[in-house]
Order: sequence, then C-alpha cells, then structure tokens
Amino acid sequence: MTDDHDEYDEIPQPRLGRQEAALIRRDLDDLAAFRHTFEPEGFKGVSLFCVDCAEEHYYEWQMLEHNLEELLKSGETPVHEPAFDPKPDEYVNWEYAQGYLDGLADGGMPALPTQTTSTGGCPFCGAQLPEQQEHLVFCPLCGTHLGPARIARALLDRGWSTEDVSDLFRGARIPPMQGFADS
Repeated sequence: MTDDHDEYDEIPQPRLGRQEAALIRRDLDDLAAFRHTFEPEGFKGVSLFCVDCAEEHYYEWQMLEHNLEELLKSGETPVHEPAFDPKPDEYVNWEYAQGYLDGLADGGMPALPTQTTSTGGCPFCGAQLPEQQEHLVFCPLCGTHLGPARIARALLDRGWSTEDVSDLFRGARIPPMQGFADS
C-alpha cells in the first residue's frame, strides 16, 4: 500500500485548464491596463474583496502581476506577505477600475492629449507632467482635473481661437490655464 501511495505522489498535479488559464491571462491584461491608467495618478496597486475572510486585500502592481504569472505557470499562487499597514486611498478597487475602463471603452472615449504649457507642464500649476500624461486624469501635484485642458486642446485642434476658448472657459468658471497663449 505504501508503494501505491509513493507512485501517486510522483504523478504531477494537473496544471490549469485552458479556460482557467485564459481567465488568468485576461486578469493579467486587465491588471496591465489598470496600472497604465491608475499608476500615473499615484495608485500603488489594486484592492480586492476576499469573500473567505470578508476583508479587502491590497496588492501592489508588481506583486499581483508576479502572483498571476506564477499561477499561470505552476497552477499555484506563491505565498506572499500582505501589504503592511496599507493606506486604502493608495489602491484602486479592482471592480471600480474594471468599470471605469469599460465605461471609457463603451463611451468611445479616446485618450485626448492634454493642453499643457509650452514646457509640457500642468496648465494649472505648471508642474512637469509625466511622459504618459494622456492617461492622467488629475495633475499629480495640484490635483486639478485635466479634463478642461483636454477640452481646450480639442477645441484648438478644431480651429477655435485661443480667445474663443478662453472666453468659453471664463464663462464656465474654469480656472485660467498657464501658457494657454503658447498654443
């Protein structure tokens, strides 16, 4: 009986099925999209609600990516230390992130370039924006929403004059943008 048990231990455990592997690949794609969208905003990773323990779990981008890749490769999730004293505001909830990106896609919303200062800075505070600024929603320094700067860029690209755009924004009580005349 011991020999049978030893032979059973040597049989390799089955890896993930095709459907499970496809779901993990999709999670990896989603994670990459979340990171691309939310990391420039200062988020450190994602949070997921655990049904088993009824608590929110916090994962940094790279750690969760590593865990998913390891799960895909070996069929097992590696043991890891949970985030130490995480600040929930620094993590985007997985379901929220998914809904946010789905909403943008459903709305056909392209990532418009931001109207920036002549040096590529925030049009409101002048702070230098990261290279991938088209994915920023808020300025990382002053926190101002960059939507008006995108609207300004779209209007200028459609042939509006700087004066007309300034008048429209003044009427809408949108704060003046630095370097707007540099357009």
